[in-house]
Amino acid sequence: MKRFKLNIGTKLFLLYFIVSSSLLWLFAQRTSFESAKSIMVEVSSLMSRVASQNNKDGEIDLETFESLIVNYLRSQRNTIDKNSPQKLENLAIYVTNKDGLLVLDSRGLTLGTDMRLNNEVESALSGVSDTTNFTEVDSTTSKKSRGPVVEYFLKPRYLNASNPIYGDNGEILGAVVVVAPLIDLWDGNYFYRFVFYIFVLSLLFGFLGSYRISRNIKRLQKYISNLFSGDEVLMPDLNNQFNELAKTIKEARADVELKDDVEQYIDTLAHELRTPITGIQLTAENLLSPMSDNQRKRFVENILESNKHMELLVNRLLELSRIERRESLKDIETLNILEVINKVLDAPSRAKTILEKDIKVDLQILSSTSLKAEKILLEQAIGNVLNNALDFSPTSGTISIKASQTNAAITIIILDDGPGIPPQVLNKLFTRFFSVARPDTGNRGNGLGLRFVRKIMKLHGGEIILQNRFIQQGAEAKLRFPINLK
Repeated sequence: MKRFKLNIGTKLFLLYFIVSSSLLWLFAQRTSFESAKSIMVEVSSLMSRVASQNNKDGEIDLETFESLIVNYLRSQRNTIDKNSPQKLENLAIYVTNKDGLLVLDSRGLTLGTDMRLNNEVESALSGVSDTTNFTEVDSTTSKKSRGPVVEYFLKPRYLNASNPIYGDNGEILGAVVVVAPLIDLWDGNYFYRFVFYIFVLSLLFGFLGSYRISRNIKRLQKYISNLFSGDEVLMPDLNNQFNELAKTIKEARADVELKDDVEQYIDTLAHELRTPITGIQLTAENLLSPMSDNQRKRFVENILESNKHMELLVNRLLELSRIERRESLKDIETLNILEVINKVLDAPSRAKTILEKDIKVDLQILSSTSLKAEKILLEQAIGNVLNNALDFSPTSGTISIKASQTNAAITIIILDDGPGIPPQVLNKLFTRFFSVARPDTGNRGNGLGLRFVRKIMKLHGGEIILQNRFIQQGAEAKLRFPINLK
């Protein structure tokens, strides 16, 4: 049986709900208790002043005070508001003398009972005013509480409030204590409304918070997955903590990728250099044998060709390493596209290939068309794409170079009439060291050129698109540069 697992957002929501509900209950309960205390203290203070004003010869005038108490309690029961949540219909009042002995009790308890054991009586006789105390007293006459939850917590509890009774000379004559069931002082309706509203707000904020955290985690997870799969992705806009985590992961990925690059560079160098090194070794051994001058010349040319191949590979790896570590352009200038392309075409190696294969280059670019770019990188990007077009073009083929402009971008388009791109390798063209065999020789490139071009386009805020031509055979490469280069 699989264990039921909760995501982190749900766990945080449940934790928030439990903590906030507990704090809410404690806060609401304490607020209600403080409200009940203020009511009882007010009544106790009133009774203390009344008793203090009714004394004879240093003694409490119990007869007069008792009649006042009876009238007060009767008025409380007769004038009570049925809609009021706070009721004093079960209010009780008792009075002790200065020795703590019970001399008056509206509940009918035995007079003469020593009440000093009660903290509120002892405090009042010591001169402490507005003393409150909670007691649990079993009572069969207490009013049934409203609601099972409130009854469970509050029915057995009574709130006592006491104040001293003073004589004319300021001496303490006794203590007056008012007692009421806490349930009668509990503002149940207000309490339930308060709890309900705060509970709803807590749920709302908890849900929003957990949703935001879950959403950020999912976005971060997707970002990490795409990042480590090799895709070029932008870091999502998260809150500060998640942004810092995303940056750290991106830096860690860059370190890992750099390590992988180093390993791949070493593997590629070892593989690519093995063939020319072996050829040079065999050719050098053959040179030690007697041979004609023509044979010796051919062997020396083979050595030089192998050395040229090794030098080209090392230089291309170094160029790619440098460009992949760059994060921004250096020298941006406005360049005439036609002049740049002519310069690239006039490079000795390309001019030689064009001449040998009798390739026609059709330039369809206005002489006034220009763009903003870093000159050396633009020449390298166009040169790499042209190299592929030349390699895959048949003898006496045509390469067309166009430029188009919109409000947002300038696009350089290079078309050839070679065999086109095999459909099964379209998604591998920018993979490092991946190369397609040339149709005329069967040789493969080093698999670094197109990746080099894509990095250059990314630095310029543009893109490279490779696809087959629609109407005729051949491949089409688009280099799209933004007009407003930052």
